[in-house]
Amino acid sequence: MARTDGGEPVGMAYGYPLPASTGWWDTLTMPVPDRVSREDGHRTFGLFELAVRPAWRGQRVATAVHHALVDGLTQERVLLNTRPEAEAAGRAYRSWGYEKVGENRPWTGAALHDVLVLVLTGKNPATR
Repeated sequence: MARTDGGEPVGMAYGYPLPASTGWWDTLTMPVPDRVSREDGHRTFGLFELAVRPAWRGQRVATAVHHALVDGLTQERVLLNTRPEAEAAGRAYRSWGYEKVGENRPWTGAALHDVLVLVLTGKNPATR
């Protein structure tokens, strides 16, 4: 959670390590190689939400919140979904090193999402 000096919330992010039995990869529109989708409960951190209040956007709050969340993770990589039309978010994710590995519809009736992976520095790069 990012807050102003006065304690007002301005941004947040959360996620958790994906369990070996995660269904995240089951909703891809096209299968990916096992080396990409293999999970063991320790390999991948799922980033489920990253948000910044409108008045604080464009001030690098998302970058600070993202780095605060992922710095020090023990996982090899971070996985997230994003909507293709969320262009500002997509640009930020790419600038942080995320790469698209597929597309999915994460729940019945959901719009198409891009599935992105960030290999964490110094971790096993055999994730794509």
